[in-house]
Amino acid sequence: MILVELLFGLMLAGMVLLVLPFLLFMAGVAGAVLLAILAPAALVALLIFWLVFPGMHGLALLLLVLVIGLMLVEHRSRRRTV
Repeated sequence: MILVELLFGLMLAGMVLLVLPFLLFMAGVAGAVLLAILAPAALVALLIFWLVFPGMHGLALLLLVLVIGLMLVEHRSRRRTV
């Protein structure tokens, strides 16, 4: 019985090791596509903010993250109501 459980554990570990790189690659592709879609508007806002207030890099970065987050939340809430 222990041998069967060990073999099952080995098969499960092998399957995870085979599938994990593919899943990580797909997550990276999805993140890059999402960044390419949402980032241009936020980057324009960041550039304008940086030109108006050149000494506040941390606040500009925080605003960029907040804008991207709010765009994601709005996109998800719009998708659920349809």
